[in-house]
Amino acid sequence: MNKVLLCCKKCLLAILMLSMNWTVGAQTFATTINSEDEVDNSANAIDGNLSTQATIRANSGIAVGIGAYDGHLELEFPSTLLSNTQSFVKIDTEENLLPSLLGGSLGGLLADVLGTVLIGNQEFTVTISNNGAMVLQQSSSDANAFSSDQLRVVTDANNEFFLAISPNADYNRIRIDNQIGAVLGLFNTRTLDVFGAFSGSDPNACGTPSYTSFDGSGISLDLLGLGGAGVTDPHLAIDSDPNTASEIGLGVLGVAASIEQTVYFDSLSQSGDNFYVQLAIDPSLLSLGLADNIQVIAQNGSNSPTFNGSLSSLLGLDLLGLLEAGQVATIPIDPTGQANRITLRLSSLLNVDIAQSINLYEVFRAPALPDLDADSQDVSICSGESVDLVATTVGGAELRWYDAQTGGTLLATVNSGAPYTTPVLTSSTTYFVASADPACPEESPRIPVEVNVVDIPTAADIDISGDESPICSSNDVVLIPSSDIDGTYTWFFDANATSEITDGLTVGSVTYSIDPQDGSLTITGLDEAGSPYTYFVRVTESSAGCENPAGDLQSATVEIVDSGASISIDATPEITLGILADIFQLDPTFNVSGSISGDASPGDAIILNVNGQSFNGVLDTNLDFSVDVNGIDLSLDANSTIDVFVDAGLCTLTGGIEIDIPDLIIDDLVQTFCASDDPTLLDLVVNVDDVVFFDSLDAALALDLGTPMVDGEVYFAGILDVPIEVLVRVGISVNLIDPPAPTTSETEQTFCASENATLADLQVNESSVLFYSDAEGNDLLDPSTPLVDQDSYFVSNVSPEGCESTSLLEISVVVEEGEPITLSGQSEDTCLNEEYTYTTESGKQNYSWTVTGGAVVDGGGTSDDFVSVTWNSLENNSVSVAYDDPISCTSTDSFQLGVETIECGEVLDEEFCLRVYNEFSPNNDGFNDFFEIECIEDYSNTIEVFNRNGNTVFKAVDYRNTWNGIANVNGILNKGDHLPSGTYYYVINIPELDRNLVGWLQLAR
Repeated sequence: MNKVLLCCKKCLLAILMLSMNWTVGAQTFATTINSEDEVDNSANAIDGNLSTQATIRANSGIAVGIGAYDGHLELEFPSTLLSNTQSFVKIDTEENLLPSLLGGSLGGLLADVLGTVLIGNQEFTVTISNNGAMVLQQSSSDANAFSSDQLRVVTDANNEFFLAISPNADYNRIRIDNQIGAVLGLFNTRTLDVFGAFSGSDPNACGTPSYTSFDGSGISLDLLGLGGAGVTDPHLAIDSDPNTASEIGLGVLGVAASIEQTVYFDSLSQSGDNFYVQLAIDPSLLSLGLADNIQVIAQNGSNSPTFNGSLSSLLGLDLLGLLEAGQVATIPIDPTGQANRITLRLSSLLNVDIAQSINLYEVFRAPALPDLDADSQDVSICSGESVDLVATTVGGAELRWYDAQTGGTLLATVNSGAPYTTPVLTSSTTYFVASADPACPEESPRIPVEVNVVDIPTAADIDISGDESPICSSNDVVLIPSSDIDGTYTWFFDANATSEITDGLTVGSVTYSIDPQDGSLTITGLDEAGSPYTYFVRVTESSAGCENPAGDLQSATVEIVDSGASISIDATPEITLGILADIFQLDPTFNVSGSISGDASPGDAIILNVNGQSFNGVLDTNLDFSVDVNGIDLSLDANSTIDVFVDAGLCTLTGGIEIDIPDLIIDDLVQTFCASDDPTLLDLVVNVDDVVFFDSLDAALALDLGTPMVDGEVYFAGILDVPIEVLVRVGISVNLIDPPAPTTSETEQTFCASENATLADLQVNESSVLFYSDAEGNDLLDPSTPLVDQDSYFVSNVSPEGCESTSLLEISVVVEEGEPITLSGQSEDTCLNEEYTYTTESGKQNYSWTVTGGAVVDGGGTSDDFVSVTWNSLENNSVSVAYDDPISCTSTDSFQLGVETIECGEVLDEEFCLRVYNEFSPNNDGFNDFFEIECIEDYSNTIEVFNRNGNTVFKAVDYRNTWNGIANVNGILNKGDHLPSGTYYYVINIPELDRNLVGWLQLAR
């Protein structure tokens, strides 16, 4: 009764589990055990608690075939997961399998390094299916186990292991089989723990990644074990600790290889989300171009990447500067589409003797970086003010304002586009703003917002010159303000700035004018009756508009004397470009000289005011003066005028000397060069000394004169150390002519030696070219240079301007010797009035046959490679042939074959008893099967038989009438072949008679 009750309780528990959809937050767990065998506590795998586990057992048995078993557990989700939906299974094994499999296709190599046996020890298989139809299967014992995007072994921040599943088909079941391989031996049990299977995001994770894995290609066991390749501590890249990092490394290697680490998120990114990768790289590797070899990939499961680009394409100057300084940089990645994994792939730089690696500190997801309003950039305010700072972000993200780049105090949280109002500031301050999802702690990197606080000017910040001595009423009063504060000046009649003096203002007979460049106030028409006169000036700072408050203006008091005296100034200081260069490069001193006429006296003091600075001198007996001034001030003077003051005793007399600053004039503003000449900036033609070049109008550093020119670039000429405020730079546009490489119909060209071909005979489509013996174009060759067999020549194209192409055409040359003409056929002991055939090379053109002493009976035409001849003369017989060969080289002369003719026939003299029977039929019918020569057995002899082309088909010594028409020599036929029916020719030599018997015979089958 108790057992039955217990069983019913288990049934009730199973029914309850099947009826529940286990969901924790946004995570959906598998809720059904579809199948199990040899599993302990299987319900723990579907309880939604990843701290409890079911255990799958496997045993090797007590003897071969006795007691061994495998175990499995199949879990089912409450509903079907769509293709590429990412799910995870938390598992654990014995035998240290999972740390090896974490490396994907490197699993086998890692197992060797870690001392793990992947095949033959504990093994497990993962099968993904949809209602029993298999979708995907992978076994730990397979080559490249768990190396695809669809099924990987991953680890979390605590170094616990999971299966990351993302098949490209719908699925709802996950089965795990635990097995024991043959290597482990008997009496062994191995367990595999399954904690649960789930899909969807952990509500506590937000933008924090949950898992990571790594992989590689082109990596050998030596590179992995000894060469420093691999990924060290991969879980440290997702542990939310900015001070720890994984190391993705290739070591020092000279082969093409790659290593990568992938970081997995529970959920897909949303519109407006960015991924952020925090990493550091050895700066020496950056200078070698490693950033181009680092690939960043954003992906949704096993789908095609939504982003795939090089690290260098993601680096602005600020991020690049951090990496070059060896610091950690946070790099934003806009996936452009939904993604739930980020991969960093490092490909090897070849021929580099530095260990290649990346330190990956963190990867996280958060809203995109905030955008600052234009008015919140380059902000300047006056001391004692506050300012509204405005930024925007995407979607439903909020903005968080801080007082530090990291950590610090959260000052305010505002909506996108809402202002953050600073407190009243008395010193420059930098604030930081980040975008964040209100429901998540992760936020974008903080953007600095600098607020420049400007001190309010005071009267002490302004100096005024021009009021030091009484001024003659006949002269203008010139009051010149100056300050270390960059700003503009405003003049007033009163200290409280209520009555402004404007340019062109006339009060009675007095006129006021204000120079817009330097703010100097010139007053005309003052007299002694109203003297002294007091005027007030304030400065308005240029960035924030701060200005002297009312009551704190600088004042100038002018005393006027009605003397009626006046002066004229004769001075024309000449400043050339060379003098400008000397002023800024050598010595700033510049001498201003001239003469005074009018109401001045020898010994009067003269003051030259240049750019707010005063320089003193004395008039000599001729009323001449010579005063050294600062040439830099002279060059920078805003109104290009030297204000002159002469102390004439009772009053100061005033005047001005105009300054003429020269312009930089370049005659040729568009200059053209040949790219093949490798022109540098030193080749630019300028008609001025001391010129240097810059890559922009305002660049601070001059370019090296050895810098190669770039086609279409503009280089700006200036004089070294002379600022652009003094001398405007002049742009020179550069055109580089680089004609295309020449072309040809054949890059390998063949010539006959008999042609005596030269370089000029090479086929090139362009009309104007040059020839070189080397690919660099250093050794110029004369076109009459003879071509050499198997040599290569390099051809440049020459433009109408005379510029050579930088790319050269390579032509390889074959020079063929002429093939001799040959003739095959019997030329000795030919029989009178018998037909012979002579052959030459086939496949030629325009054959020309000449026969002397015989008649052509066949062939011999212009398209025939043979001629058949019946010889009718005993002397001076010959056959010759000539032909054309369009493909290969041939001799220019014909080939002639001399032919010796004799009378042939049967030997009938009874004295020698020799008779040749000219016909036989070797068909094994027992009649006339052998070539017979009567009485030949009585003589020593040699015999040779030829076909009609003169090829030997049979030969014998001491012939005894035994030849049955079978070839016994290799040639036109193989030895042992039966000769075909036809006419053949024989030569029989009988030394005893000093006689050759020559004739024909007929072989009939």
